[in-house]
Amino acid sequence: MATATARKIDPVVRPIRTAKEFEETVSELDYLADLDPKEGTPAYDRMELLGILIAAYEEAHLPPFEPATPQELVQFMAEQKGIGSPDLAELLGGRSRLSEFLNGTRDLSKTQIMRVRDALGIPADLLLRNG
Repeated sequence: MATATARKIDPVVRPIRTAKEFEETVSELDYLADLDPKEGTPAYDRMELLGILIAAYEEAHLPPFEPATPQELVQFMAEQKGIGSPDLAELLGGRSRLSEFLNGTRDLSKTQIMRVRDALGIPADLLLRNG
């Protein structure tokens, strides 16, 4: 098992400025998280500091997170469960309803949301249109 002394640890003296530094910092954070240091220890404090630096870099340099659409979720989970278009169409009340939903021209009704939730295991709140 690795110990905290197994790695050379340089002091943090500036923010993350490059993609390479970002990757190295994420790697170090993963390493520290695997050690599961106790709160109040130097390793825990460093882990907390690295998390703050990583979040600041992500906010400044990475595109904002875009949640999946209800259509993307349904298609992904159907594929994962081996459920084809005919079964999805039956779930939603016909091929035209499925087509309208997948094309984004029709939202799911409450009944359809409950059916999809039960069949695919997608939480109902994720099946509501976001905006």
